[in-house]
Amino acid sequence: MINYGQQLLKSFHRVKKSSMGRFGNQRFGGLKPHEFFMLVTIQNRYAALKSECEANGHPVPPGMKISELSRCSSISMPGVSQTITILVKHGYVRRITTETDRRLVYVNLTEKGAALEKENSQSSFQIFDEAAAILGEDDTKTLISLLDKLSAALEILESNQKDKDHKENAERKKP
Repeated sequence: MINYGQQLLKSFHRVKKSSMGRFGNQRFGGLKPHEFFMLVTIQNRYAALKSECEANGHPVPPGMKISELSRCSSISMPGVSQTITILVKHGYVRRITTETDRRLVYVNLTEKGAALEKENSQSSFQIFDEAAAILGEDDTKTLISLLDKLSAALEILESNQKDKDHKENAERKKP
């Protein structure tokens, strides 16, 4: 019997080892790869948000909300907050509060952060551009589609497990 789950995990491990090894050896202004990718996420998502607001005639917020970064990066809010704290310490990101609601906090790149992102982004993704060129357009699109489907399936399984755990905890608390 073929164990596809085991083969899938093995394939992911090989991809991670071959691509992330290159990133692991590269330091982005003293940042770890996941910290640098948060800079990229802030830059890209804020540019899209700004364009959308301007196109619709809405006011442009001063940055991105932590909740939005968490949602679009699929990283927990505490994980995003921890990464933002590191980026603030390095001077790459600033936290911005509004006068109208001091509880609402936005984050955006500083000039130093924008310069680091611009300097390193293109070269950082070059390996994936090269791999996509080797795969060809059709296979690359198919791979992206399959990975998106896999991600959705894993999210469903995670949600189901959380529901099951919640029900079990509720059952244990009943007298």
